[in-house]
Amino acid sequence: SKGLWARSPRPPSLPPPLRTRPPVVGPSLAAMHAGTVAAGAAGVSASWLFGYNKENFGYDAGMRFGRFTMARGFANMQVAQYREDIAGITGMTVTKMDAWQTVTTLFLAVGAALSCAGRIGMHGAAPPGWFCALFSGCIFMSVMFNGTSLWLSMHASLRAQCAATSLLTRKVRLPIPSMGQLDQARVFGSSYEKQEWRDIFRVPFMGNMHNAPDLPPVAASGPASSKARTPNAQDPLGEFGSTTRDTVPSWIRDEVVIEKGGGFPDGDWDRESPHEPCEAPDHFKLLMKAQEEWRDYDVYARISMCYGVVSFLYAVCYYAVGTAISELRGFWVMWTSPMVFMTAQALILRLDILKTENQRLPNVEWLGHAAPFFAVAACTLEYRFYFSAAQVGVTFALAIMAFFCHFVMAVRMLDLAWPATTPSGDMPEEPAKQWWPSSWRVPSGFSKNLWFITPPARLEPGQHDLLHEMDDMARLGGGYTTTRRPRKPAPKAPAGAGEAKGAFEGASPFKAFSAARAANLPWNLVRVLCFTAMLQWLFMIIVTSAEIVLGPETLLKPPGEPPWIRDTKMRNWTAHDVHHSNSATLPTSYRLFSASAAKYDDEPHGGDHDGPAHAPSAHGGHR
Repeated sequence: SKGLWARSPRPPSLPPPLRTRPPVVGPSLAAMHAGTVAAGAAGVSASWLFGYNKENFGYDAGMRFGRFTMARGFANMQVAQYREDIAGITGMTVTKMDAWQTVTTLFLAVGAALSCAGRIGMHGAAPPGWFCALFSGCIFMSVMFNGTSLWLSMHASLRAQCAATSLLTRKVRLPIPSMGQLDQARVFGSSYEKQEWRDIFRVPFMGNMHNAPDLPPVAASGPASSKARTPNAQDPLGEFGSTTRDTVPSWIRDEVVIEKGGGFPDGDWDRESPHEPCEAPDHFKLLMKAQEEWRDYDVYARISMCYGVVSFLYAVCYYAVGTAISELRGFWVMWTSPMVFMTAQALILRLDILKTENQRLPNVEWLGHAAPFFAVAACTLEYRFYFSAAQVGVTFALAIMAFFCHFVMAVRMLDLAWPATTPSGDMPEEPAKQWWPSSWRVPSGFSKNLWFITPPARLEPGQHDLLHEMDDMARLGGGYTTTRRPRKPAPKAPAGAGEAKGAFEGASPFKAFSAARAANLPWNLVRVLCFTAMLQWLFMIIVTSAEIVLGPETLLKPPGEPPWIRDTKMRNWTAHDVHHSNSATLPTSYRLFSASAAKYDDEPHGGDHDGPAHAPSAHGGHR
């Protein structure tokens, strides 16, 4: 074993153990480690800020498009309401005119029956001529006024319908957005890549370095005004308090300032001023302008119908009086008839007429109500049993007084129909009441019963016109059609008959229709009717006075034969040939029976086949 150990190699010696000490880190290596940590933190922060702002951008873009669609939806509903306004206001005129046409047509039918088949004296002895003049004059005055009212009603109804159709098809249209406006309101997700870097990596609650938004340059159409004006439109920044801070992205501030009405450069205020907050909508202005085309037709159709009814009551009263005294011999019935009809006439005028300061002859219509009573008194003397020359004079005086009362009534009709403005200013706009501007010339006596209403001159507090707001945005450089990049102006398409106008633009469509006639044509027609009525009664006063001097029926053929067998070419009339109904024999020239006798050609002398029964003596008792 000792030898084995001696022959084995010696194991190698182990190195001594080493002493380890901590490494010494230099300044460069520490900075590298800190930069790595900071870069990682910055990357995470940048990634979070990028995602946060991108999510906000997408949310704001969706809200923007939603606001656009909602605003257009509200605007469409408001314009639909405007269309209902036009249909309602014009429909009221059409409904009234249809009612007037129905009423006047009925009065025309009854008036035609009274003037023809049902006239007094048709089935018995006719009343005196002056009484027939009273009845005929009143019934034909009723036909004249009612016929004119019917014609004016047709004009007013058709003009109102034409105005409504024209406004609804040309001016008041729904503001449907175009495809370009929809594209402009829509924002792509890739648009986020075009935003400013400060907005892409904006830190929440930190101020934005770019406080003011990008504004479009001054328009090249003209130099900027040196004197800037304060806009009348409501400040859009005041409605969104959160957007007035500088801690929001610039796309929000651009949308608020540019697209909501503030996108105009300083001094660029030479354009038309925006609308007032309570300014009436444009469709109200157009409708009020169009109403001037049928206003007088509506008003004077109502007045003419009233005068026609008044004349009709006169005519029916005289018809009852004439029938009662001439055919029925009802003396007291004759006296009671005017009470009924004149009471109805007075009440109708009391309902329609309003006493104003513009009337020149107030209360004289009461003298017109007394006309039938003068006629009844004259009939009382006319049909008196005993003859008296004095009573004949009194009878004619009463008849002339009846004519004068009708003349005064015609003058009063003209006075009531005279148009006038309202010197006290516009009437107050009260709910459920009529209204029109004070500048309109309307008969003041009928101002409470015309049932005419115009659109309001101003909006009520709390009411808004979205179309005006959209127009103000466009005028101030805002709106959804505003772009921050200048665009080249698109070439205008040639128009055949002129440049087309949009809604609420251009001249009135009724200008050419009314240019060929006067605006107050209905008033001129009613004035002619009133003057015609006055001339009629004045003529009867004159000719009745002449009849008093010359004697009754001096201008007519003398009686003795029916009119259809009188010899109108030659008649030797003397005082001895006067024949009365109480004469014992017929006159020798009486041809009633000889005219009806048969004649034959074989008789050489054209002799008549008059038998002995046809001799005048045989009919001595004929009456």
